Amino acid sequence: MQATLGLKFQLRNTFTKQGIRIKPAEKNGAVIEADVHTDTANRATGAPDYLLPQEDGGEKVPHGGRSYLAIPTRYLRQMASGAIPQELRPRNLLGAVGGRYTAITRKKGQIALRNQKQVRGFVFFLQEISDGHKAIMGRYFTDHEAYPFYLLIPEAQIKPRLDMQRTVETVARAAFPELWAETWRTIMARGLIIK
Repeated sequence: MQATLGLKFQLRNTFTKQGIRIKPAEKNGAVIEADVHTDTANRATGAPDYLLPQEDGGEKVPHGGRSYLAIPTRYLRQMASGAIPQELRPRNLLGAVGGRYTAITRKKGQIALRNQKQVRGFVFFLQEISDGHKAIMGRYFTDHEAYPFYLLIPEAQIKPRLDMQRTVETVARAAFPELWAETWRTIMARGLIIK
């Protein structure tokens, strides 16, 4: 299961992989059971387990007092095709209250305020777009045309793509015959007799 995560998701770190919990099979009465589940809830921020809706689908809503989800667009993906680097994440692009950004000028370290932030030659700013939603817009600093890099929406539907149940069943079926045979070899080597 953990080995296939990189094929289904763009992973920035090992947090998601570590969130797959596996308890090996053991006998529970007349039944042999194993436990495989997810635990990717962020207890520090109160964010729920984000892998659960990846299995069955579901609705994603903002948490932690936020009002919007920031959804990357194709324009952002042209700049960052894999995991989004820190400098291009929404918090960095709109990191100050009211859309004003602190900039230290080159003259004697004076502090000035500006309304836009420049990253990789692009200027970013918040704007309402034609459908009524807000977007983090970006334009190359010599260009006049701006494009949406993130759409800010109140909720989104998550399509199922984890497919954990089928993956676990496939792995269990493939591993079972060898593990079963090894268990019986161990039992017979110890001289145990089953009546």
